[in-house]
Amino acid sequence: MTLDPETPNPGSYPSSSGVLSAERAGPAPVAAPKHASRAEIWARRMFLVTFVLLCTLLGVFLIVLPWRPEWAENPLFMGYPWVRTLFANPFFRGICSGFGVLDLWIAISETAHYHEDV
Repeated sequence: MTLDPETPNPGSYPSSSGVLSAERAGPAPVAAPKHASRAEIWARRMFLVTFVLLCTLLGVFLIVLPWRPEWAENPLFMGYPWVRTLFANPFFRGICSGFGVLDLWIAISETAHYHEDV
């Protein structure tokens, strides 16, 4: 395949081997960094606070509640004895508590890795 010398950007077309030529393509354009407005920064902060609060509450709830008597002795399970047996299983309770620890880890991680584009 030959390239027409009058093409506007010959580096964007494949060469004769079908592979783009690195030396013809040139550097990629770099976008200027966009600074966030005050409203966007506060919206991100409020989302982070809400998300961290939700993850923390759900995490504590999932760590503590499976080991309480109300977890398996629930009136919702009266008609379903197999569900009651499942919820009373220590392995299932441990899985639920593990998800609680994971939620707390997500909350801590999001808080630690938050940064603002000022």
